[in-house]
Amino acid sequence: MRCDAIRWLPRVAAIAFVLLAVLGTRPALPDTAIVHGQGLLWRIDGAGSAPSHLFGTMHITDARVRDLAAPVREAFENAASATFEVILTDADRAKMARAMVLSDGRTLDTIVDSDLFEGAAATGLRYGLPAGTLKVFKPWALATVFSVPRAELARGAAGDLPLDQWLQDEATRRGTPVHALESADEQIALFNDLPEPDQIQLLAAAVRGNDQIDAVFEEMTRSYLARDVGAIYRMMLAQAAGLNGGLAEMFLLRFNESRNRIMVERMGERLREGGAFIAVGALHLPGETGLLRLLEERGYTVTRAY
Repeated sequence: MRCDAIRWLPRVAAIAFVLLAVLGTRPALPDTAIVHGQGLLWRIDGAGSAPSHLFGTMHITDARVRDLAAPVREAFENAASATFEVILTDADRAKMARAMVLSDGRTLDTIVDSDLFEGAAATGLRYGLPAGTLKVFKPWALATVFSVPRAELARGAAGDLPLDQWLQDEATRRGTPVHALESADEQIALFNDLPEPDQIQLLAAAVRGNDQIDAVFEEMTRSYLARDVGAIYRMMLAQAAGLNGGLAEMFLLRFNESRNRIMVERMGERLREGGAFIAVGALHLPGETGLLRLLEERGYTVTRAY
């Protein structure tokens, strides 16, 4: 079973790593305005260089999100460079897949309590994963898999590309230089270095919320197509609020805020060159600790282009 899991995982690992998920119950949050919460494409002026563009993506294969609006396509096709969160090789995907599998002699049913394993086994059957196969996964790995609709994973396994990868391939085909803001090892560490009790809590939340995942993804996709990134951001805050104790703060800091500060530093070289097209998950754009606000703090002018 362990070898079967390793062969299966590279086809979906890149999608499963994106924690666009139901992380438990989603309490209602006030419908307050989120700074820079409207818009997907932003013009970035500053550093004495030609303007660049920052584009918010969804890491999904849905064909609707690949139907680029004219301003986005124009910025992309005229860019001097294209930068993405991460550039994954086949070796990176295989490394991600191996990182999701237990390698210390333990099995999942000895790590989590019997009730959680039974719940995970029932959820796994929806994904075509028998209980014997589930035993080889680390808790965080199953949490990410169960946080993605079955149809999305099926499309990824069949070879459909998420928006980011599709853009990356298009840039390569056009001869546009491509760059990354993060490495595969850094993305693996985001999950793999989580304390095991936190991994278990994430798995429990993903199991609880899995029956809602299709509806939540559709809600997020519709908000994205409406360019209402603030609505998706509020969903993330609500999801984090459903976690226990300090895990909510850790989740927001580890997966969003800390990464934003690293990415804004690393994109500086491309912005100084000018004419850059930078594509990152849309949730990294808005908010007081989002990329757009951080760029403003560094003296850049950000203007919504779409």
